[in-house]
Amino acid sequence: NHKFPKKTAEPTKGKIAVVGSGPSGLTVAGDLAKLGYEVIIFEALHEAGGVLTYGIPEFRLPKKIVKQEIASIEALGVTIETNVVVGKTITMEEIMSEFDACYLSVGAGAPNFMGIPGTSLNGVYSSSEFLTRINLMH
Repeated sequence: NHKFPKKTAEPTKGKIAVVGSGPSGLTVAGDLAKLGYEVIIFEALHEAGGVLTYGIPEFRLPKKIVKQEIASIEALGVTIETNVVVGKTITMEEIMSEFDACYLSVGAGAPNFMGIPGTSLNGVYSSSEFLTRINLMH
């Protein structure tokens, strides 16, 4: 019995775009919604959650919990649009013309390999890529 936070009054303070739906983006979106802002999250992948969804194994953080947390943020009035690649699907210029502000929470980015011989071979992955691959297969 997961209780969702109650939606505050209709948003009146402005419209905010959040790029990325990982822990940072979800937290900011929820907090802004509670303060009375209209918030839309743009997520490049097909499911929201970022590292919570794609990087943490099921036995450490069950996907059911992640989905409940995301649903509780949506219950505050936050809209999450998936499969939206900022720079391709929508431009920053479009975002800045439609929104009052934009919060960028695009995650950790590319790994920094240490120049160890063999890191460019097939089958060698960074830890985040490995976990993402495992999570996408299940």
